[in-house]
Amino acid sequence: MDMKLNQDFSDHVLLSEMDVFGKPKGVLDFIPLMEREFSRVENIIGKELTPEAAYYYYDFYDMAFEIKVMLKGKSAAVKDVWGKEAIERNLEACEQLGEMKLWNTLMSVVKMDHLDHGYLEKKIKDKTILKILRALKDSFR
Repeated sequence: MDMKLNQDFSDHVLLSEMDVFGKPKGVLDFIPLMEREFSRVENIIGKELTPEAAYYYYDFYDMAFEIKVMLKGKSAAVKDVWGKEAIERNLEACEQLGEMKLWNTLMSVVKMDHLDHGYLEKKIKDKTILKILRALKDSFR
């Protein structure tokens, strides 16, 4: 299954296209938004936050909700959904994963959030989702 930048599994815009108000319309559009929030807080604090501090200082609740809404209908195209252990194993080698494994990992995190509310936001705060999105973006090069 070939995917092109700006397309999801059913040929609709998903990866990257901001609307006229600068609101993300594609999942890759969250990369600069996440980077900006990480930089903003780290500049105030003066260093990268520990995972414990990240939980309290970063605010990604609305972003996590937007990502879930954006990907809700797309999860049917991903057949393999993994548990937390498999997700973590894939994250270790994120940069080496192929496009479909990256999508499976991202969708698995989103689906895991339904079972463990807050899991997606936690994975945003610990920069896991940013790592997946960057690897996904790089997979198109």
